[in-house]
Amino acid sequence: MTNENISYRDKGRAVFLAAMMVLSVVAMSAAFAGSAAANESYEGPRYNGADDDSNMVYSGDTVFQGEEGLEFNASDNTATLFGSEENGTEGESLSLTGVIPDDQETGTYSNNGFNVRVAEPSVDQVEINRGGPNGPDIAGSSVTTGEADELHVSALYNYQRAEFAELVVEDESGSDITDAVTGDATFDGDGVVVNLEDEDAGTYTFIVQGEENLDEVDSATETTTVSLSTDDDISIETASDNAVRGDNVEYTVTGGSDEDPHYVVIDSSDFRDGVSLENAEKIFRNVDDTEEVGVFSKDHNVSSVDDYDAINDSVNDSDNSTADVVDFAYAEVEMDGTTAVGSVETQYLDDSSVDIEVYDTDVALHNVSDNYEDDASLEVSEGEITIDSPDDTYVVSSEVDVNGTAEGADEVAFFARDNGDWELIEQNIDVDSDDTYDEEDYVLSSSSDHAKGSDILSMPGTYRFGVVDQSTVDEYMEDDEIGTSDFNSGSSATMSIRVTEGSLSADFETIGGEISSDVDEDIDVNGSAMGENNVVVAFVDERGNVEAYTSSVDADDYTFDEEDLSLGDLSQGTVSAHVLANGRDGTWGDNETVSGNDADALQTWLTDFNDADLTGEQIRDRISEETVDASASDDRMVTETFRYTDASSTIDSVYPAGADADGVNPVPANGEIVVEGQTNLQPDDNTITVEVLDDAGNSQTITSTDEWNTDGQWSLEVSTENLDVGTYTIESDDGETTDRATLEIVEEVADDETDSGNETDSGNETDSGNETDTGSSDDTGSSDDTGSSDDTGSSDDTGSSDDTGSSDDTGSSDDTGSSDDTGSSDDGTPGFGVGVALVALLGAALFALRRDN
Repeated sequence: MTNENISYRDKGRAVFLAAMMVLSVVAMSAAFAGSAAANESYEGPRYNGADDDSNMVYSGDTVFQGEEGLEFNASDNTATLFGSEENGTEGESLSLTGVIPDDQETGTYSNNGFNVRVAEPSVDQVEINRGGPNGPDIAGSSVTTGEADELHVSALYNYQRAEFAELVVEDESGSDITDAVTGDATFDGDGVVVNLEDEDAGTYTFIVQGEENLDEVDSATETTTVSLSTDDDISIETASDNAVRGDNVEYTVTGGSDEDPHYVVIDSSDFRDGVSLENAEKIFRNVDDTEEVGVFSKDHNVSSVDDYDAINDSVNDSDNSTADVVDFAYAEVEMDGTTAVGSVETQYLDDSSVDIEVYDTDVALHNVSDNYEDDASLEVSEGEITIDSPDDTYVVSSEVDVNGTAEGADEVAFFARDNGDWELIEQNIDVDSDDTYDEEDYVLSSSSDHAKGSDILSMPGTYRFGVVDQSTVDEYMEDDEIGTSDFNSGSSATMSIRVTEGSLSADFETIGGEISSDVDEDIDVNGSAMGENNVVVAFVDERGNVEAYTSSVDADDYTFDEEDLSLGDLSQGTVSAHVLANGRDGTWGDNETVSGNDADALQTWLTDFNDADLTGEQIRDRISEETVDASASDDRMVTETFRYTDASSTIDSVYPAGADADGVNPVPANGEIVVEGQTNLQPDDNTITVEVLDDAGNSQTITSTDEWNTDGQWSLEVSTENLDVGTYTIESDDGETTDRATLEIVEEVADDETDSGNETDSGNETDSGNETDTGSSDDTGSSDDTGSSDDTGSSDDTGSSDDTGSSDDTGSSDDTGSSDDTGSSDDGTPGFGVGVALVALLGAALFALRRDN
């Protein structure tokens, strides 16, 4: 078709269609504008029977879980909205059916330009204000019927756009009494006023919930209660009907209205005899719901809180007791809901039946009389005190545990008594909640922290020790003393205690009376020091060098133990070792020379001798003069001596295992031998090794030990199982020194060859190889003129010389006939003697016979 062929009819049709499109756009715009205007003109909840369009939800609106009957102003092709990650609803969808499920995921959903936000309905706050919107909030608390005629209930909730919240009131049986106690229960901008004035006493439940669709949604509901009491329901009760004097007893006031004040009173006739004004004020404790405590005097018409001096002056200016001037002790408590809690300190009450009274809220102190609302009786009894420690014997200046039980007491005090009144040692000692007191490492005798009673327990003798309730001390003590009758009038316990002087003992651990200077260089010391906290350990050598240390004494068993005390730069030779304690008076000597009374002061004084030009003997004299030998001194000192010398280990004996022998003896093959010796080295820290060497010096067997006693005698067993018959060298080695002895291994050992007469070796060998010893023979080999043999013991039965005239190293004969160290026997047979020779010949014969076979 060409332009020339277009008819007027076609042109008219096109104009008509264009006009219709324009009119449609205008109509739709008008419709949307009308809808928006309608939406903007309505601000009430969607659930509203008066407005047909109130249930319409527009794009951008918030809907709530549990809503029903909704219409969504979305396009016809938008039936479902979808969540997104940025809106917290990823993977979720919302069907636009008009119902929002209770468990619909909260967040924003959208589709085709239409979006809504799903929220959880909630009630954030409910208040019940007594007497109007500005009155005290009693939600969860209590009110009396006389003050329950105007309870203003307000609620803060977030679902006003969906529907209003409403109030439901239920009585104690669960019945709905809303219509009986309020005119309008809807929270439509104002609170709801409830009147419980004519209701029975009990607990009433206030429920705030949605008025239609949301009333079954848990999050849209909040519940609280109010306890209603009648005006004559004020009462008091105690946590216990009985108390030991000194116990804290809790009481509870019930009834009344929240925040109302009430006075709780105890008459002065129930006060403990002789109680002071100060302690009378402590009868009621200022705890829990208590606002104020004190005492009241009707004569002065004033409480101690308002004018303490007026009451106190009246007590001091007369012979009257506190109970004569004061009429009662009181506590003002404030109701916290349905109750008010307070506490009574019974240690200031008489041990009898005590009445505790409570008064109505409008009764002032000066009107307190017999018109109380309620009272409770409390039976107060005397508490018992026991002493479990210390024992009946005490060492002056020693630390002990002082403990026991004190029923009902908050604090106790310690006293001592000789022949007169009780004298204070220490007071205000805490009693724990389990009614026990416990002072650890306590010094009963004289101390700067104690009162004069400690002086009694500083001298040997037998006395009385006592523990008493602190309240008795507060009432009766003057100048740190209490008379016997007053002491016994309160809760107390006493015991007999015998005081004795201390003691000192010490033991220095040496090895055979020696300490090696080049290996060990230190020493251990232990002991006991009754009555001491510390001791001083000191060492003095012959050249005047001093080493000094302090050692603490265990408070439980009074022992001290120090290991590896260095002997420092002490010189070799005799060293004196000392342990010193300063005794009962706690001072060194006459308290003039040593600058201080503790162990550190004496240690310093001793080490200063290193700068003095004094010998060891002079220093030891000075130590004695200024401590134990000083005038009136009760210092104590223990002294020992030892040798400080080079390390030394020797071989003394070698013999077959099981034999009763000493010295170096022949031993059998294929057996066990015992090697014994002496050392001055410390066990455990050092090791002695014993090695058997052949003629070429090759090691055949080796064994070691690090165990021996403080006498220094070491012993071990060596096996000869793999050793042939012959002569060997046995060597000991302690790492510093060595010693050797000749070891003869034979096929068999006769009984007479392992006795106490066999040779011993000192480890020193002569040039000729013959052994010498430290026996009675001199260097020439000639013995003394008594005929006794040397240390080898190889003399004959008569002691007379033989015919051979066995010579010494010089070749000169011996007039006495005793043998020298060349090894010749008394019968002139060289070697081991006749017995050994016979055994050797027999062995050779057997060997030849075996070879022939």
